[in-house]
Amino acid sequence: MSSAAPYLRAVGMAALQAGVSGAWIAARDLSPARRRLARAGSVAALAAVSYVVTPDAPDDDDDEITLAARPFPVSDPPSGAEGPEFVFDKRKAALAAGVLGLSVAALVGRRQLEKRWHARLTRKNHPHPTRGLAVRMATVEFAGHLAFQLADVRKGARAR
Repeated sequence: MSSAAPYLRAVGMAALQAGVSGAWIAARDLSPARRRLARAGSVAALAAVSYVVTPDAPDDDDDEITLAARPFPVSDPPSGAEGPEFVFDKRKAALAAGVLGLSVAALVGRRQLEKRWHARLTRKNHPHPTRGLAVRMATVEFAGHLAFQLADVRKGARAR
């Protein structure tokens, strides 16, 4: 595999996600039945393409049963095997709360941006304001997903 392959995959996945997002928004102009069909089709296409381009995981399944260094009967577990005590990690809780907060802020910000752009396109008499909004939001979606995809590629490269 070439060194550019993960980056090409990142760009492709970001473009695919942006296309689905744009199609989802553009479907607002369709009748309810066609809108549902278009949205279901775009999600199915995303799932199919994602499945096809995802690299296969190495097969680590061993059919052998391995025993512990000191086997014990199931009826009486070894000492200290009661399980670890529950420890509340404040840093992990704060990180989870921060991620949740950023996610909600991103959703609210995206919706505000959609409303503002759609109102502007309508006010300026755009012939197809929803389609114009779909193109704009797909561009924003592409940039956002590309940033996350490239961060994942770099993180994976550093781990190797």
